[in-house]
Amino acid sequence: MISKNEVRLIQETLLNTWPAKEFFFLNGWILRFTNGVTSRANSVLPLIYYGNKSTIDNDIEIVENAYKLYGLPAIFTMHDYHEPKYLREKLIERGYEEISLTTTMGAPITNLSYLEFNSDYNYEIHNDRTIEFNEFLAKYSKRSIEEQYIIEEICKRIKIPQKRFVLVKDGNKVIGTTMGVLSINSSLYIADVLVNPKYRRKKIASSMLINLINEWAPYKRYIKIWLQVEIENEIAIKFYDNLGLKRLFNYYYLQKLVIE
Repeated sequence: MISKNEVRLIQETLLNTWPAKEFFFLNGWILRFTNGVTSRANSVLPLIYYGNKSTIDNDIEIVENAYKLYGLPAIFTMHDYHEPKYLREKLIERGYEEISLTTTMGAPITNLSYLEFNSDYNYEIHNDRTIEFNEFLAKYSKRSIEEQYIIEEICKRIKIPQKRFVLVKDGNKVIGTTMGVLSINSSLYIADVLVNPKYRRKKIASSMLINLINEWAPYKRYIKIWLQVEIENEIAIKFYDNLGLKRLFNYYYLQKLVIE
């Protein structure tokens, strides 16, 4: 596992690579709101806390009321270095439940291995998320087309980091997607890696990563790649393990399932 400062830097980077529609700041906590689409964009990031044990209950109450105004459940993004340290205990007391245990994996690009390229298909690189990108993810992921368009708006808000979107095609048929966001600290965040089930085990995911890496080839020796995978997705974790990515830290969400 990595240090406290490294975890916080990744979380800070994530704020820039997945910007919420609205923010509210409370005693160091960052509250994010984005129409309820993705837990990351609609949760509290408790990186630091300026309050104390006499203010914590009131602050949690403020959080719950704030999310209630948006018709959303209160969710906290929890990792090993959340603040304050007793936050988990307080939230459990208030009826919060743990969901979506996720691991963050990463490595310098120069450490990656077993990246093989399949030249049988066409790889398109776009600067913005396209209609085809949205439609493919709506068909093969758990999020609807309406949710994909909200995620497209999230992607449009990525300004300072550089972003690229890869479409893989067999003729005119989209068979795979991924996106990459390169931050100013040379951190390359990978998301939306998805391949049509009929085309899996053909090195398409590896090929998409190669295309993204080549987009920023001049910076290659400085770039650290990282991504997030739910713990239950054992196939994806094994794939990234084989590529040479290491597990950096785990996190999960504490969510109040009932909106009072």
